Amino acid sequence: MMSRDAPADRSERSRATVPRFLDEGARWAWRFLVVVAALGLLVWLIARLAVVLIPVAVALILSSLLSPLVDRIARKVPRLLATWIVLLLSLAGVVGVATLLGQAIAGAVDDVVDEFDDAIADIEDWLQTGPLGLSEDRVDSLSQSATEVVERFASGLLDEPSSTVRLVVEVGGGFFLMLVLVFFFLKDGPQLWAWLLGRISLVRRTTVDASGRAAFDSLQGWIRGVAITGVVDGTLIGGAMLVLGVPAAIPLAVLTVLASFFPIVGATVAGALAVAIALSSQGVVIAIVLAVVVLVVQQVEGDVILPLVMRRQVSLHPIVILVSLAVGGAVGGLLGALVAVPLTASVNAAVGAAAALSQPREQLVIPDEGSSGLDPGTDPA
Repeated sequence: MMSRDAPADRSERSRATVPRFLDEGARWAWRFLVVVAALGLLVWLIARLAVVLIPVAVALILSSLLSPLVDRIARKVPRLLATWIVLLLSLAGVVGVATLLGQAIAGAVDDVVDEFDDAIADIEDWLQTGPLGLSEDRVDSLSQSATEVVERFASGLLDEPSSTVRLVVEVGGGFFLMLVLVFFFLKDGPQLWAWLLGRISLVRRTTVDASGRAAFDSLQGWIRGVAITGVVDGTLIGGAMLVLGVPAAIPLAVLTVLASFFPIVGATVAGALAVAIALSSQGVVIAIVLAVVVLVVQQVEGDVILPLVMRRQVSLHPIVILVSLAVGGAVGGLLGALVAVPLTASVNAAVGAAAALSQPREQLVIPDEGSSGLDPGTDPA
């Protein structure tokens, strides 16, 4: 009569015939495939809902920027009135700055385009007459390849809709949704966060609360740091261009400020464009001087300014930043690339806060009570 343990014995014997490394590898392999499938499904869902998720992400970023000001004004007036005051002042400030810079930028756009075209022509001429001595056909082939790469990159970031109506609906609807969300995030931030925490079990409420506050604090640190470093970079580089006599200094300074919201990539592109225009308009010596200035400014930014204005939890490895920009651009276009890095920094901060709470009691690091979070009633540290 066969023993009841016979099937188990056969399973043990068959398992013993499989090498241990193959058995362990198979276990890790199927787990890896499940994780990849889950991530792929998540990316697909985000891409499908990008029209909604991107305005939500932009609203969170803007709310993190404006909430400290609302908090201060709300100490003296009702929060509803404080929210309206901040929003109207912000819109008026944006319109005012755009009006002041619009004429100068519009007048210099043609110059920038012409200088950029001249710079490209000079580079192509140098490739033929310089030490490389490339043939004209080879230079034309390289130029065409570079143009195709730029077009593919732009199509991934800008990805224009198939019709003008769809473009207007998406942009207009997204902008309206973003404004409404910013208003309610600023006005009802504490109540919204309390409502969300009330739907979470008591066991996990503390962890979720700490993670959410850390994520929101990271957003505030990122937007504050990027704004400060962008203004510093734009001022220094634009001032250097004015001193050196490089045309279109003001538009390129504004472009440098805007490019700072795309870490690493934006600063590199803006600096390279400024040097190319200097090379075309002022010659090699001025271009080299401006290139040195750009490198020094970016080095000071990375080693001095960023550590002072950004908190440690906001910092990300350059590889993480580049991957975040690429994924954000592929999923949500230009706006997706814009919000990718701050959202990644927020997730990183949230995970760090949750991990800190999961440590043993004697190793637990208690965050500063003065640090701001999703509750707009607290001031940023």
